[in-house]
Amino acid sequence: MCEGFERTKTFLYSNVSGYFTQSMTDKETSLDKPIGGLFMMIIFTIIWIVLAEWYFNNYDYRIAGGVLGIGVSYLIYNYWIFNKKKTSLPKTEQVKNPKKERLLWIIFAIEGIGIFLTINFLINFKKENLLISSLALIVGLHFIPLAKVFDRKFHFYIGIWTTFVAVLALFLIVQNSYNYKIVNAFLCCACAISTTLCGQHMINTMERKY
Repeated sequence: MCEGFERTKTFLYSNVSGYFTQSMTDKETSLDKPIGGLFMMIIFTIIWIVLAEWYFNNYDYRIAGGVLGIGVSYLIYNYWIFNKKKTSLPKTEQVKNPKKERLLWIIFAIEGIGIFLTINFLINFKKENLLISSLALIVGLHFIPLAKVFDRKFHFYIGIWTTFVAVLALFLIVQNSYNYKIVNAFLCCACAISTTLCGQHMINTMERKY
C-alpha cells in the first residue's frame, strides 16, 4: 500500500511540477513541461464537466457530459501518446528563468488567496449561488497575466472568453433571470471548453515540434 502511494505521489508531482515551474531534477526532456500542462488541463476539464452535470441534475440527459467527455478523452489519448514519445527523448539540462518562475508563483498566490477570500465571503453572506461564477471569474482573470508571462496570445483569448462568460453568469444570477443552477451548469460547460482548448493548444504545440 505504501509503495502504491509513493508511486502515485511521484506521478502527480512529476506532472504538476511540470506545469507550474521547472522540474526539481537537474535534467528533463523537452516534453516534460508541456505534458505536465496537458495533465493539468485534463484534471481541470474533468472537474468542470462533473460540476456541470451536477448542476444540470440530469436536466440535459447527460448530453453535455458525453459531448465534453469526448474532448477530454482526446486529451487523455494524446497525453498517453506524448508520454510514450518522451521516453525516446534525451534528458538535458533545461534553461531556467528565475524572473518568470517568480511571476508565475505571484500569479498563482494571488489566485489562491482570491479564491480563499471569495469562498469565505460568499458563504458568510449566504451567497453560495454566486460561488461558481465568482471562481470562474478569478480563473479567467488569471489567464490574462499568464499570457504575458508565457508570451502566448492564446492564453489572453481564453482569459477574455472565460472572464466574459463568468461576468455574464454573475449578471444573470443577480438579476434572477434564470435558475442559478442552470446558469452555473452552462458556465461550467463554457469553462470545460476553455480548458479543453488550452489542452488542444498544448497538443498542437507539441505536434509542431515532435
